[in-house]
Amino acid sequence: MQCPADGSAALSVETLPPGTPLGAYRIERVLGDGGMGFVYEAVHEVLQRRTAIKMLRPELASHPQIVTRFLNEAKAVNLINHDNIVNVYDYGDNADESVYFVMEYLEGATLDVLLYKRRPMQVPLLVHLFRQIGKALAAAHAKQIVHRDLKPANVFVIAREGNPYFVKLLDFGIAQLRGAGSVQGLTIAGSVMGTPQYMSPEQVSGGAVDARSDVWAFGVMMYRAATGEAPFKGEEFAELAGKILYQVPRPAGELVIMPRALSQLIMSCLERSVDARCPSIQAALAGLDQVLQEAGLTEDALMAEIYADAGAISEAPLPARANPTHGSLAESRPENQGARGWKRAKNGGQAGHANQASQAAPAPRARAGLLAVVGLAVVGVGGVGGYTLMSRGKATTPAASSETTAAPAPAAVAGPGPAPAAQAATPLQTALATGGVAAARSVAEAHLRAVLTTGTLQARGLAIDALALVRAPGTAPLLHLALQGPIEVLSKAARALAELRLPDSAPKLRAALGRDAGRHTKVELTAALWRLGDEQARASLVAALAEPASQLTVALALADHDDDAGKAVLTAALGGPAGTARWRDAAAGLLRLGDAEARRLLQAELANADPARSVPAAAALARAGDAAAKQVLLRNLADADFAAPGDAALELARLGDRTALTWVKKGLASAAPTERQRALAICGALAAADHAQEIARLGDHDDDAQVRATAEAALLGL
Repeated sequence: MQCPADGSAALSVETLPPGTPLGAYRIERVLGDGGMGFVYEAVHEVLQRRTAIKMLRPELASHPQIVTRFLNEAKAVNLINHDNIVNVYDYGDNADESVYFVMEYLEGATLDVLLYKRRPMQVPLLVHLFRQIGKALAAAHAKQIVHRDLKPANVFVIAREGNPYFVKLLDFGIAQLRGAGSVQGLTIAGSVMGTPQYMSPEQVSGGAVDARSDVWAFGVMMYRAATGEAPFKGEEFAELAGKILYQVPRPAGELVIMPRALSQLIMSCLERSVDARCPSIQAALAGLDQVLQEAGLTEDALMAEIYADAGAISEAPLPARANPTHGSLAESRPENQGARGWKRAKNGGQAGHANQASQAAPAPRARAGLLAVVGLAVVGVGGVGGYTLMSRGKATTPAASSETTAAPAPAAVAGPGPAPAAQAATPLQTALATGGVAAARSVAEAHLRAVLTTGTLQARGLAIDALALVRAPGTAPLLHLALQGPIEVLSKAARALAELRLPDSAPKLRAALGRDAGRHTKVELTAALWRLGDEQARASLVAALAEPASQLTVALALADHDDDAGKAVLTAALGGPAGTARWRDAAAGLLRLGDAEARRLLQAELANADPARSVPAAAALARAGDAAAKQVLLRNLADADFAAPGDAALELARLGDRTALTWVKKGLASAAPTERQRALAICGALAAADHAQEIARLGDHDDDAQVRATAEAALLGL
């Protein structure tokens, strides 16, 4: 971890143990931690009131700018003083010079959790929730305070005062205070602060930020709630930034049937030009009122729907357990799939709503230009990730500005199976029809090679992600090629090669080590070499155990070959919040070292209702030879009511179990892009050539660039 003030390595600080006195409060337990500090549950010693205490890390308290920004959160909340914003009761500092403030203790779930379970979300609940969020933001803006980090993880939903979905807005930690008494110079133009997926174009570019930036984030959240999908997707900041700055998302009303007023409001909030954007949160609230009118819902009818839906928070498995008064540390991946919500739109329809989500396959989309097997070239559009192809002739040119970018035309929803006869012939399907799997594989390999050679950084990252997901030996030559590409993608390529365990990758990794890459990238390359059996890599890895930014990477790599030099690092990570990716990786590493406590904790996770916790735990145990854990995965796959059969299927495929193929047909036809990606990865990993026709169809026509890339990578495994 690095110090936000000067970039130096921050010290590892022990959390306060239960029973520690802190002013008038007594610490009960740690609720969560992050780069800036910790959140504790505490009790007032006299009043016996439960509270949440947010404490700045002591090593950061010596930086006045950080302390000021930290205290701005408490200051902003008290200046606003709104029922839909978490209350701050007190402020203090303790003997070791750490700074803290005391908030109300909340029990419920983040909006992130609710979006996971309600995808897409029904109109009444969406309007009810976003009205409250909007009112909180409007109160903040009236005090000239801009939140700047609005996202589902910072919206808490609780039951209060007869309202089963009462909203509390959290975390004004990077809020911009513009009124009297504000501290200037903390949030100036040129600084990029916020959560990438919800950042406005002006935040991404480091420009000046005002209340309309919150309007943008409000629109991103509404888009995700209304459609079940994020408008902009990407694993890396550069990829997301490019999409936010240059890509026009498909209108929400073309993805899901909804009131026209709702689609128009969402897209108005997502105008890239601040002058064209919905002008204020107050205007957005007026737009939500219009949605109710169009849906034919009175205020009484709206609340009747909300009360009828009051049991929603406990009806479905959660993606991750949300700590009280503490947002989730990682965003869940949104998917357009769920048991309740609106039907997916056909032919761009926008009227009405229904109770069941359609299970139709994604809309087909022809590629931009024909791909030639010989003379292939790839160009990026406006720096955006994904693939834009050109034939031997002229290239597709990007629109001059966001205002002139044309949105995709409405597309009919296609059912599973081959593309309709009316669709134009496309490269992968044509190659498959004329030359079989080998020809289709050659076309896919040629395209991916071109992307990794001449594509944008974002496109290369997308291609490497696809190759890594498939984990087929046939992907190795392209991953070797990626090691010669931009420094920014070396770590991804190294991790993917480490999973393949192919000895001929070692010379390529050693050559990449000689490049002028950053320290952590070199550690990733060294860790990959160690995993491939290079004994000379150990000394460098052990030395890197002293580097906080690389400790866990090193400890996991060492444990992979039964080397316990990093066991202390893994044990410390296991002491963190249960169920997080860091905790899970540490438990898996310790399990490989024969640690009985790690095994016990992972076995306990098998009973967790959240498949994001139970499935990875079962997979880790199964990889360690636990036959009972593998049976859990098989039962999950066979259980029609299990929330994430695709996760279980992918883990089984990585164990070499061909039972995973029983889910593939359903996965390939899923409306959720991530499900299609999992199904494609399974096909590639298990060389399921009998699905080649559907793989080629998705590679040619799928509306999602990540799915198309994964289809091409899957062909390399056939």
